[in-house]
Amino acid sequence: MRITANQVTIARLIGLPFVGALAYGDEQMRIFAVILGTLIGLTDTVDGYLARKYGVTVLGSLLDPVADKVFIVVSYGICADMGIIPWWVAAAILSRELGVTVLRSSLELRGRRLPSSNVAKAKTWVQMLGIGFVMLSPIVAARGYLVALFGVPLAAAVLTMVILRFTRYRRFRPIEFAATVLVGFLAAALFGGPGVTRVTVLAFVVAMTWYSALDYIVVGFRELLRPDPFRALHAVRLVAGFAMPIVSMIALGTPRLPTMPLIILLSADMARGALDNYAANRRVTDFSWAASLGIEIALLAGALVSVRLGGVLTMFAAAIGVIELLRSLARYLRTPGTAARPALPQAPALKRPDADPVVRA
Repeated sequence: MRITANQVTIARLIGLPFVGALAYGDEQMRIFAVILGTLIGLTDTVDGYLARKYGVTVLGSLLDPVADKVFIVVSYGICADMGIIPWWVAAAILSRELGVTVLRSSLELRGRRLPSSNVAKAKTWVQMLGIGFVMLSPIVAARGYLVALFGVPLAAAVLTMVILRFTRYRRFRPIEFAATVLVGFLAAALFGGPGVTRVTVLAFVVAMTWYSALDYIVVGFRELLRPDPFRALHAVRLVAGFAMPIVSMIALGTPRLPTMPLIILLSADMARGALDNYAANRRVTDFSWAASLGIEIALLAGALVSVRLGGVLTMFAAAIGVIELLRSLARYLRTPGTAARPALPQAPALKRPDADPVVRA
């Protein structure tokens, strides 16, 4: 029986709750969570290969970016909840992800379709591996293996680089990039200990996350300032997209509010963003997401100020996010004319677009 790209992507989504459950366990369970999370992350390469080999499907084009976004939400949301990382670090990363997703939809509606880039793809891997290093650092440091946590993969990267010199490929730049980054992490481990190492890794993840979006944001904002009948709605949705993860992480950092509804809410909104990108790519103008984001932010704001109703309002916000996600998914899957249309003209001013392709690449 042939394994399809969609099956791999669905398996990746199914595996994410298990990663979260393991992460809330003891140190041994956290190690298993990192191992499982790493395997899930590697399937992104597998489903991409299968899609190129056997062809892209509409469902696959929807699910692939959803899986990547939900992975980041689950990983960083749970680590923020457990105190492994500060809530504002998770807010900085997730705000960029959702905000740029909203910006992409707006640019798509204006005919500015953009391909993926190596920097953006590297950003996703940096986020995935970075949170694994942060989770493992205190565990291995207590056993005296902090240097090995970075030294072993660095040695493997250097060995790979040496072997490639004797092949026709000669160089593989992602490996060189990984080796350079690992040198910095290893130096932090050698001279600073686990605390400095955690700060170094998180600082690099945040910097890489926003660096991959700088040109995208600059050109995108310039484009949105041009006259358009929906300019005000684009602006409202954009502000809500950047603000939603920040408000969610503030709520997550409030002990009296439930955590799981917040993670479910952000996961649903990230997935809805991928669907919105797909709709915009099909020239479907739909600002209902802006309304739901606004309602969710209002509910979370109410939850932050209301001691008695905080939990109820948080769950209401999560329910709205899930319902809107399911409604959008059902609508897009049954929309006629889902065959790929001619590509929109690419914007030459953008050098480093975001990593979330509209279709599987």
